[in-house]
Amino acid sequence: MRLGIFLCTCNNTVNIDFKKIKKGLGKDKEVEVVELNDQLCQGGLDYIIDDIRRLELDGIIIVGCTEKKRIFERVTSGFGCDTFFLNVREHCGWVHERKEATEKAKSMIKAAIGYVTLKSSIPEPKKIAVDVGYDVLVVGDGGAIEVAKSLSNLANVHLVTKNVQEWCDDVVIHVGEVKGVRGNIGEFDVEIERNIDVERCISCGLCADACPKNAIRYDAVYTIEAGCDECGDCIEVCPTGAIDFHNREVIHAGQILAITKDKGKGKSKEWKWATQFGIYTAAAVDDGDAQGKAIELVSNLGEIEKDKFLELDLERCASGRSELIGCEFCLPCPYGAITRDGDKIAFSDVSCQGCGLCTSLCPLSVPQLQEYPNHLIYSQIGNLLSGDLAKKVLLFVCPEHFETLNAVGRKKIKHPALLPLFVPCIDSLSETHILSAFALGADGVILLGCENCHRETIESTIKFANMTLSAFDLGSGSGSGSGSGSRERVLLISDGHGQLPDNYVKISADFVEKLRQSPLKKAKTAGKIDFDKPKREVLLDLIQNFSSRTKAHLTLVEENTQFPFADVLIDASKCTMCNACVNLCSTNALSKEENKVNFVYGRCIACGLCERACPEEAIDLKRVLDFSRLVEKEGRKVAESELIACAGCGKLFMSRSAFERISGILREGEGKGELSVEAQLELLGYCGDCRASKAVEKVITFK
Repeated sequence: MRLGIFLCTCNNTVNIDFKKIKKGLGKDKEVEVVELNDQLCQGGLDYIIDDIRRLELDGIIIVGCTEKKRIFERVTSGFGCDTFFLNVREHCGWVHERKEATEKAKSMIKAAIGYVTLKSSIPEPKKIAVDVGYDVLVVGDGGAIEVAKSLSNLANVHLVTKNVQEWCDDVVIHVGEVKGVRGNIGEFDVEIERNIDVERCISCGLCADACPKNAIRYDAVYTIEAGCDECGDCIEVCPTGAIDFHNREVIHAGQILAITKDKGKGKSKEWKWATQFGIYTAAAVDDGDAQGKAIELVSNLGEIEKDKFLELDLERCASGRSELIGCEFCLPCPYGAITRDGDKIAFSDVSCQGCGLCTSLCPLSVPQLQEYPNHLIYSQIGNLLSGDLAKKVLLFVCPEHFETLNAVGRKKIKHPALLPLFVPCIDSLSETHILSAFALGADGVILLGCENCHRETIESTIKFANMTLSAFDLGSGSGSGSGSGSRERVLLISDGHGQLPDNYVKISADFVEKLRQSPLKKAKTAGKIDFDKPKREVLLDLIQNFSSRTKAHLTLVEENTQFPFADVLIDASKCTMCNACVNLCSTNALSKEENKVNFVYGRCIACGLCERACPEEAIDLKRVLDFSRLVEKEGRKVAESELIACAGCGKLFMSRSAFERISGILREGEGKGELSVEAQLELLGYCGDCRASKAVEKVITFK
């Protein structure tokens, strides 16, 4: 890929040594040209156009600020040249001293070059066609009718409300409340509960006259209020049978707009189905929130194309086999995109919103994000950490917090030079991403998450990373034991920490100040880690890396662990070497060699299939995280049985335990079958090749 780098000093207001950066970039083989300008968005546009034409550039990186993106995109759009932006003004030059700002900017530019180069080799995301249709359901009270009326010009609109203050012939109105939602965009089934069937009601008022609690009110239609004690007097007097307490019906809709009472940025507490694609929540009508969501809904009417976010290698999935249920770490998906279908896991491309949570949870890397595969993020981690900063702290950032870092920069608040890496969502980060940063030179890692991140899962990931570092005595302070605050090198900062960005600066500065240099920086470099492998294999390589570099004596063990690790114990007196456990093991943690069953602890993900599959109930799966076992390269023998020889040819063909087990079954079934028990037992002593001819001989003799 032919790249052009365009550096802007913003009228020399950015405290970065751009000349030093330009000189260093001239040695990069991916870079065709480097231009330095004091005001690129004004006098430098002609340079950009000329270089694109003359050098036939495939992509350009604008290094400076991001406020004038539209100008650059407008200029470059006609040349088929991809344009990328790097904000080193707010993120470096305005918040750090010159030396560290320059070093940080160099690392960010190197990571950007690596990203652009690798990104060009990644195929465009696949698309899926979705027939959303034109059936829309609006849910809410008060002004919800106005939103429903505005949509009725473009769609077939139903309104579910508790209070009807006006009637609209263009909207089908249901008086009641939503009790459940099933399905995906284009085919939602919405179950509602109602007391009065508006279509059957003739507004005679007999129900209101009969109600002893005065709980029936009339606005545009009759509705039953909260004071109702369900005495049934209204049902008895209703001439059309329109009243039926807790009557339920199902409404079909392609999309749903719920106007809730929750003011928390549209994240409703009362509308628990709101995470699904095609369901939109708005906190209120009068602040423009509902209108904005209505516009989003309208843009998805009819037939649409949607990104297919995930690439799936379901052949490697350990969800289950032979009607046995196995791994379920990816369940439940917050967007309802992952469900269980018998012994298999099913992924819905329609419901998937690309958060990447399943990619971080799956130990086997079965799902991977199309646009952001693992080798891309590992490459960026390595490039960002390749510079000369005294303390290297990697900052994983959700895209929603790009503006948080910009706000810190505009306020020119001095803070440590954290190395920012924007990911689709920090939900997509696994323990291997975090630990790889330390193998590649990080002293610490901070995750800056948004309100949509799933904090419990992220905290679990961070807990494992900190435990691993603690196991190898790679903590940051003098504390002892896993979970000690003074030893933790991985920190989560989220919207729950109070007002950002000021709290982000305070928390991160305090974290970096207490952070001591990682011992791995002085340790001998271990072998290269292949980050293209599945996550569990990468994790084991990282564990080996830490072990060879620290020479630590590993003693940390967590019993009944929540993490996907387990030990397999086999009762040799029960095991018949039937191969059931080996055949169902999706990770090759269990293998068989002649009369022995071997177990590799590091490969086991605690799916439990082996334990459920064993017909003799000889296997006990013990959930335990033992770091001393993770460094084992070879498996351990967990079961062994003597092999018996064929009475005919002498070939070893059956384990002694299996022979004795089958013999016992035959004796219990004495008198059944054509041959006597003694004859059947004698045949059992022959291998498959010899048994057929011997059986014929026995049958002839028997007859």
